[in-house]
Amino acid sequence: MADQLLASLQSMGQLLLAMDTGVGLLIGVGLSMSASHLFALLANRLTPKQIVLHMIVDALVLSLAFLLGILCHSLMLMLLEGVPLQPITFANHMGAAMWPGLFYVLAAAPYVSDLIAVTLLAWIHLNVMLLLQAVYNIPLETSLVVALPGFVLALLLVGLLFAQRWRTSYTMLATEVSALTSP
Repeated sequence: MADQLLASLQSMGQLLLAMDTGVGLLIGVGLSMSASHLFALLANRLTPKQIVLHMIVDALVLSLAFLLGILCHSLMLMLLEGVPLQPITFANHMGAAMWPGLFYVLAAAPYVSDLIAVTLLAWIHLNVMLLLQAVYNIPLETSLVVALPGFVLALLLVGLLFAQRWRTSYTMLATEVSALTSP
């Protein structure tokens, strides 16, 4: 069992090395998305070490969510269009679609954060559809069907992580505030 796990981790490492362009951009997007939590982490008076740890873990999990979405795109492309499954090449092409996510840190802005987040995520999805059309010559209607399941999967994973982190952060802050205000 341990040998299988080690072999799986090694093959995953080789896969990540082969996808250097796409993975680098995915990690940048993950860092930008985790940076949008910075104010909540600072409000909870975490130490700088704890903040860095939270941001790194969040960035890696968010990057993994988008990577799983890209792999789902690749599977849908194979199933619907008969394009041979090449996750490394596909991820490098689709990694370029993720660049608007580098601005996700702006979603921390008060009052307009939801609008910014939705706009950036829609822009990423549109980029994926356009890249599917440009690289694989797939009509936009078909690229919507190919890209939608992976996009929904990534959004669900991102939403679950954000909901859990924000709930934990605000619960912690609320208990500290109530402890300060009660006699």
